[in-house]
Amino acid sequence: MTWTHFWDMHSGGGQKLEWANIYIEAEEKEAKRIFYNRFARSPNRVTCTCCGSDYSISSEKTLGQLTAFHRKCLYNKTLEQYVEKQDPIYPQEYITLANYCKDENVLIIKAGDIQSHERTGVVPEEGYVWQ
Repeated sequence: MTWTHFWDMHSGGGQKLEWANIYIEAEEKEAKRIFYNRFARSPNRVTCTCCGSDYSISSEKTLGQLTAFHRKCLYNKTLEQYVEKQDPIYPQEYITLANYCKDENVLIIKAGDIQSHERTGVVPEEGYVWQ
């Protein structure tokens, strides 16, 4: 299963929801519908055109790889993936996946916690939307 990350860019000067990082266990297109149905906010919205998109949206096959940048993991160029150890370029300390998932600014939505009605519908255009 794929995981999709919604990283709040604070477009317009503020955080949009309670969490800065929301991870949904679903393919990106479906994850956007789940996001909209759960939070009544389009993840494609651009609140401020000079600031850019409200969310940076990305996907990976595993939650570990998707969260690795935020956890200060080392990127292995040979393997072309993150490894579970401190990246020396970051002054902040490496965070394990288990501890990162406990962070109050992080919301993890597992596939089993998603209601069937949250997976349906259309994400409407709201505010400014990049075409």
